[in-house]
Amino acid sequence: MNVKANWLISKLKLQYQPVGLMLTEHKPFNVVCFKKSGSGCIASLIFSAAKGKTVAIDKNSTGYACSAFYLGYADWIFNGIEFFLSHSPVPIGMECERFVESPDLAREFVKSYVPLEHTNKTYVFKPVLAFKEDEKPETVLFFANADQLSALVFLIQHAHPLDYDKVKTGFASACQAMVTIPLQYARKGENKAFWGMHDISV
Repeated sequence: MNVKANWLISKLKLQYQPVGLMLTEHKPFNVVCFKKSGSGCIASLIFSAAKGKTVAIDKNSTGYACSAFYLGYADWIFNGIEFFLSHSPVPIGMECERFVESPDLAREFVKSYVPLEHTNKTYVFKPVLAFKEDEKPETVLFFANADQLSALVFLIQHAHPLDYDKVKTGFASACQAMVTIPLQYARKGENKAFWGMHDISV
């Protein structure tokens, strides 16, 4: 895996390292993590793994409530999420994001989401080059510019020229795009890539 990763980093001139995700029973020592839940967005935390850090997220350090939901630690995001995602005043005093036209549509949007199975495991993100021989990432994240993204799409097409459905995209929250959707594809055995990070708030 390291040989392929080194080749890819070199050929694509990636500024940031590809990041692998694995789940573990216990949080590793000496990792970057939030000290408690509700203390930030996990997107920036995961991005630090692309800069060489090892990052861990567990049920006690999930960042914002949305991350706890999208990672399978909670049953719901928070009361009033339909207002937060649309345009009406948010009961808990947060500024709304205006991602969805109305609270009714936003409520249906969230309800339509199929969550990950509940888990007590720890999500560990680290550069793929840091994975040991007996470790295998469930998913791999690439932080790429437009030209590098085109090259990644080309490589997928090169290996699967008859399948035009290998690369998917669409709006999703940052944590959903970076963790949930790719993990769901992998666990279903669907060999797909998800082009995400269209969450302009992040």
